[in-house]
Amino acid sequence: LAADWAKGIWTATWESTGGPQYFSGGKGHVPEAKNTQPGFTVDAGVMTQLCLSYLAAGFKGFGFWAWNYRTCGWEGGEYALLDRHLKPTARAVQVGRIAQAALKYRRELWQAHKEPLVGVLVDWDNEAMWAAMSVDGRDFYRTLPICARIGVSRALMNANVPWEYVTANNLRDGLGPRYPIIYMPASVCISTDLQEILLRYVQQGGRLVLDMPGAYYDEFGRIFRTDKGSLFEQTFGCTLDDLCYSNPTNLEYELDGLKLGQTFTCVLTPTTAKVVARYKHNGLPGITENRCGKGTALILGCQCSINCHKPGNTRLERFLVKHTLGKYKSPYSAEGVLVYRLAAPGADHYFLINDGPTKRVMLRTHAHTYQNVTDVITGQKLKLGSRIEVEGYSGRWLRFVK
Repeated sequence: LAADWAKGIWTATWESTGGPQYFSGGKGHVPEAKNTQPGFTVDAGVMTQLCLSYLAAGFKGFGFWAWNYRTCGWEGGEYALLDRHLKPTARAVQVGRIAQAALKYRRELWQAHKEPLVGVLVDWDNEAMWAAMSVDGRDFYRTLPICARIGVSRALMNANVPWEYVTANNLRDGLGPRYPIIYMPASVCISTDLQEILLRYVQQGGRLVLDMPGAYYDEFGRIFRTDKGSLFEQTFGCTLDDLCYSNPTNLEYELDGLKLGQTFTCVLTPTTAKVVARYKHNGLPGITENRCGKGTALILGCQCSINCHKPGNTRLERFLVKHTLGKYKSPYSAEGVLVYRLAAPGADHYFLINDGPTKRVMLRTHAHTYQNVTDVITGQKLKLGSRIEVEGYSGRWLRFVK
């Protein structure tokens, strides 16, 4: 999020953890913290995951809190790369190795860039509208755009689809064509000028995906026009007539073979769009896709992104990715690990994150061919096309020469 909001500006982490915390972290007064376990494992493997994720995100470095711990007080002995005797730990050694590798390839990393297939829209107006709705008794609404942002990001990451956050102002500045697909998570508010930009984006060949609840208000808090002849209808090829709800205790909707649980749904009347899938119980359109100019615009009639906020909703994540990509495919794949890629002129850098036991995985670079591959941290040369071992609960950084 930090790197993508600051496009064109060098960014780095500031106070990323240097090690585990035991008693602090707001355990005494933050309900979300005090009601969970004291902390998380932070060993050499986890530090590897963090460092490689920072580099993959586009950060030009990383900073930690801290090398050595405070000697007293509520954070005494915590967050440090050193142990309680001020000796280097395995996590400190590993961070040093990654830092040395990053220094060695710094100029290549400075030239590198992401090549996103999906742009996840972040719009301040939308988040402000959710916050404005968060009056007494429903103050949880203010968290929903963040939950949605995390949810769609989780689904794309788990499917190894390259993506990037794109802001509404990025689109106003003309960055839309960078993204073959733009996903609008829980965009309950759409500004009129933004809808005009999105219509042009689709007409010029982009694929636009909107999930629920969406297109409810404009930037002034008025009901957003979604009737026939509106910019919305021109874009999505249907009118949005109403918002509804699925609830297993009352009436649970089913769409494309997936029971939706608790979720917003919608009533759509296609004008030029085709119906991709219908709600099972009533036969009404639940997913529509419209050909508009050179591109397409899709409506997903459920709150995909919000409901993928927490881990474990695998079926909904796959549902989201399947309909988002349509005819598109990720340029790389690997079963069982997360994969990120940075593209530089002379080589591509792949970061493999393994959040399970040690695995031997096949990294398939469908859209790219290479001359050789090396482990950046160890210097080990690997055979192209062979399985790659990734240490359990850790990660691996590979450099593929073009």
